[in-house]
Amino acid sequence: MRSQVALAIPPPSLSPIQALYGVLAKTRLYDTFLEYTRPYIEHVLNEPEAAEEEAQKLLNDTKFLYLLNMLSQDAALTISEDKLRKAYGYIRDRFKEFDIDIEDSMEIILEHDLWRLRQIRGNFDKFTTMLLNFAAENPEDAYRYAVTLTALTLLLITSLGAKTREKLESIANETRKLTDELELYTLTFMAALEENEEENKAVTTAGSAEELRKALETA
Repeated sequence: MRSQVALAIPPPSLSPIQALYGVLAKTRLYDTFLEYTRPYIEHVLNEPEAAEEEAQKLLNDTKFLYLLNMLSQDAALTISEDKLRKAYGYIRDRFKEFDIDIEDSMEIILEHDLWRLRQIRGNFDKFTTMLLNFAAENPEDAYRYAVTLTALTLLLITSLGAKTREKLESIANETRKLTDELELYTLTFMAALEENEEENKAVTTAGSAEELRKALETA
């Protein structure tokens, strides 16, 4: 079932900061997205550690997958790098207000989202082919990538409604857990698009994002 879901997700799917910007901008499409995901967001607000579980539920929801498709089309037409950076700055400053350091994790998310946006705008055919091949050859990893993105999206949106430092700290902790994994995916996809044999070998042997970064630097 998970493999089928992974293959059903239309690449490129929703990215966390893209979703955050849309929610902040209060566009009609994102209002629909927010209304549909509200029960999941409320659950994550009460239990941030449930973000991955709620993400899996959403990814098994056909209507949500269609909504993702519409959102990805909207992003291709309307989202800019400046808009992503604006949303990134907003959420980073919100955590800073409560003296919570989440900058490294937010940088990883922003790097991922900016890179994806650049591929969508300037390298779409090659990028989508790479993602489809990745899903076909590694369905469990593709599903996990979708869960990671969706869980991070829920966490970032949930942070907007958090009223206490304790709640924001819990959200930050769950975000940190997921961003190391997201960084691995970003580096993996970058290497795949480069079609560098040494880099692809590094991807298969690295056990962490830091190991992969070092391996790619020497490849």
